[in-house]
Amino acid sequence: MTRLLKLTETAPYAVKTAARELGHRIRLARKRRKMTLQQLAARAGVAYQTAFAAEKGHLMTGIGVHLALIWALGLESEIAQFMDPERDLEGKQLALAATPKRVRAKAEVANNDF
Repeated sequence: MTRLLKLTETAPYAVKTAARELGHRIRLARKRRKMTLQQLAARAGVAYQTAFAAEKGHLMTGIGVHLALIWALGLESEIAQFMDPERDLEGKQLALAATPKRVRAKAEVANNDF
């Protein structure tokens, strides 16, 4: 027997809020383009109920669905900025702190080609 994920019950408040906000933004972009949810779902290649769940911010809707909807809305350039490593200031600081203070020069390889 498969066990159902309890993410909807155990997810942190920030995660639930972010999912709802992403769904709201997808819906707003769709409405501004005067598209029905059925049209958006067809263009993205997902089922109507799946697109509906994404707009409602359901946590169990996969990220692939959200990415397909964003693409279908013509906002794929926004995806490139999502999780951009250059904007990860904390990660860059941690990586910098982990670098050794002194780096030895690499030993030269003898060229025995006579």
